[in-house]
Amino acid sequence: MNQRRDQIPKKDIMYTLLEDGSQYIVNESYFYKTEPYYTIVKNENDGIMTTPSSKDVLDAYIVPICLEKAKLAGIPVCDWTISYQFVPLPAIVYGLNYFSTPSDYFLVNENEEAKRVVKHITNHGKYPFCCQKILDSSTIVKCVSIFGRSVGCCEKVSKIAERIYQVFKLPLVEIVMVKDGSGSYTLSSLAPVKYSQLSKEEKEMLQDLLDKKVKGFE
Repeated sequence: MNQRRDQIPKKDIMYTLLEDGSQYIVNESYFYKTEPYYTIVKNENDGIMTTPSSKDVLDAYIVPICLEKAKLAGIPVCDWTISYQFVPLPAIVYGLNYFSTPSDYFLVNENEEAKRVVKHITNHGKYPFCCQKILDSSTIVKCVSIFGRSVGCCEKVSKIAERIYQVFKLPLVEIVMVKDGSGSYTLSSLAPVKYSQLSKEEKEMLQDLLDKKVKGFE
């Protein structure tokens, strides 16, 4: 069993788990035009119930849509705007062009830095970006969610991870949050997470849940 856990999960491998006629797709990323995404779409076209759905994936990885969907579900989220130039400081900035990923965000604190970041992520003003104004005292906190469960996170973050899984159904995802001075957390984005980034405890949790899912984990 220990040897098996050392080998799983393997880089770039997509795991397809069967349970009660449904398929769970576990992968590092579910981006549009990837193998997992096309597998999900094919399953849906073939009438196979699949988790996550193609809609869940697209909603999760487009930051403004992700935040609005989470907000409607009662999850606290960062205030956000879409802009081509203006950045209220300090802020977290996400690109919105075709090649953008929520994994690549920028924390900007001064005007010159903001100008450089905006120039980069907009390709000299060709594309908009998503900007989230934060407090000077705010910090960015990241948490890996594995089927809605997390390792080494406080109770508040763990509950957010559970709720996010209920809404977006991503078996493996990194949750990026903003923590303010009062200890409150707000969702900033959902991002892919590579197996190599998982801690030993997270890899063990993933393996345990993969095993239980095969056996009928709920």
